[in-house]
Amino acid sequence: MTDFPSCGITVVPGRSCYLLLWTLGVCWLLADLPSQAHAAVYRHTDAQGNIVWSDRPGGTRAQVRAPRVLSPSSSTDSPGAEPATPVRFTSYQRVVLKPRSAPVTVEQARRGIPLRLEIVPRLRAGDQVQLIIDGRRHQSPLSSHVLMAMGLKVGRHALVAEVLDSAGVVRQRSDVMTLDVLAASTSESEPANSR
Repeated sequence: MTDFPSCGITVVPGRSCYLLLWTLGVCWLLADLPSQAHAAVYRHTDAQGNIVWSDRPGGTRAQVRAPRVLSPSSSTDSPGAEPATPVRFTSYQRVVLKPRSAPVTVEQARRGIPLRLEIVPRLRAGDQVQLIIDGRRHQSPLSSHVLMAMGLKVGRHALVAEVLDSAGVVRQRSDVMTLDVLAASTSESEPANSR
């Protein structure tokens, strides 16, 4: 046993050799990692005609590059790339929910009421619309000119269509359209063969 009091180290011959070998082994493994990352990959075709990828020689050596990973905050990963400039939103001339020509029953409201959206000019790529009923978002944004109102209860409801830009920001709203959901009339609820 050897003491080095100035630095507080005591060397035990058996342990220090083991520690030194362990440290060298770890360094060797870490130094070998980059070469393993660029290991050769071979392409083979088996007897059934399937393509098989392997690290064993015998087929055609393939050059495999690491996949390009995009971060959620940016759309490009290349250095020096210009950041994407937001597209300037241009208002639509007309955004109107078309009124229904017939009254809506509670049964129809339960199944779903298609609502036509008149939008001029046509909905541009990247823009979406969503339906707001009684001040609450009723439908996720989508690229469509038909919206669905489902599960409405008996009573009067205020409907608004909102136009969202490609960033999901509400840019334009239709005027409020009122929709009355009526309880089924007695003639509608009677069986057809009782008339």
